Amino acid sequence: MPIRASDPDGLRRELAAGRLAPTYLICGDEPLLKEEAVERIRRAVLGEGAAEASWNQTVMEGGSASLAEILDAARTLPMLAERRLVWVREVERIREGEAAPLREYLASPSPTTCLLFSTGTGKPDFRKGIFKALQSSAKVLEYQPLKGALLERWLRGRAQELGGEIEEEALALLELHAGPELLRMEQELKKALDFIAPEKRITGRDLGQTLGSVPAASVFEWVDRTGAGEAGSAIRLLRSLLAEGEEPVRLLFLLARHLRMLILGQSLLKSGLRGRDLAEALGIPPFPFVIEKAQRQIRAFPAAAGKGAVLRLLEADRAVKSGAGKPPGILERLVLDLAALLKAQPTKKEARG
Repeated sequence: MPIRASDPDGLRRELAAGRLAPTYLICGDEPLLKEEAVERIRRAVLGEGAAEASWNQTVMEGGSASLAEILDAARTLPMLAERRLVWVREVERIREGEAAPLREYLASPSPTTCLLFSTGTGKPDFRKGIFKALQSSAKVLEYQPLKGALLERWLRGRAQELGGEIEEEALALLELHAGPELLRMEQELKKALDFIAPEKRITGRDLGQTLGSVPAASVFEWVDRTGAGEAGSAIRLLRSLLAEGEEPVRLLFLLARHLRMLILGQSLLKSGLRGRDLAEALGIPPFPFVIEKAQRQIRAFPAAAGKGAVLRLLEADRAVKSGAGKPPGILERLVLDLAALLKAQPTKKEARG
C-alpha cells in the first residue's frame, strides 16, 4: 500500500487527544517536519522533564545496532515512569536480515514502550523485510516538502508561533527565495520579525529588505564550497551571486562566520562538546541534521589552516572596504587562496595515515 504524505498538524492533533501509537516510522524528505515529529512523540512519551526523560530514553543508530538489540531495548521496562522511548535513527542502515522477530514484536508490542524508527535522507525501500513489517503494523508518517495551501498554512502558523503574522505578498516572496526548505523559511521569518520589531505584521516590502535579491540557498552553498576548498564550483557560484546583485561585503561576512564556526568547532569538538551543546556554543540551529552537517565540515577542515584562512579573509576584507581593487577579483583571489591553503594542509584523517 503506498504511503501518503502526512499532514504536519495531524500528529499534533492525535497526540493532544491522547492517541499514541506503540510503534512509529517517520520518513520523508523534509527534515524539519521529521525532527519536529520526533520531538512531539518524545514529549508525549516522556513529558517535559529532561532529567527524568534520560532514564527512559534509548537512542540507537541503525548502522550499528542489530535488530535483536533494538527489540531487547523495546522490551525493557521503564524506570519510575509509565513509558519509555526507544528511538532508532537511520533505520535504513540496519543490516538486512530476517524480519520475523520484528513482525513478532509488532504483533504484540510492549505496552510500556514507544518504539520509534526514523529514516535519514532518501525514500525507504518498502520491498525490504523490515520496512514491509513496519508498513503493515506501525504508524507510518511521511513528511515531504510542503506545497500550495499546506505550505501557506504552515508559514502562517509558524509566524503566529513566533508572535507575528505575514501578508500574502510576503508569503509568495518567502516561498520564491527561501523555499522549499522549511528550516530556511523559518529562519527568514525570525529575521524579518526582528527587523520590523516592535511591529508584528510582515509585509512584502519588509521581507524584501531582509531577504535580499539572491536565494539564500546559493549563498550558503557558496560559503560551504569555499570553506571546503572547492575552488572551481565556488568561483562559478560567486560570479552568479555577484551578477544577481549580492553584496561583496555580505559575502565576506557570511564566509567569516562560517570560518569562525569551523575553527571554533575544532576546539569545541576536542573538548568533548557534541550535539545540541555544540550547536548552542556555535550559535547554529539545534536540529540534528544541521548539527551533523556542521560536525562533518568541522572534522574535514584542517586545523592547521585556521590561522592562514583568517589572515587571508582579513586581507580581502581590507581590500574590498578600502577600494584597493575590484571586489569580484578580490573575492575570486580569496577563494583560490583558501583552496590552495586547504589543499596544502593534511586533514586529521590524512595526518593519522
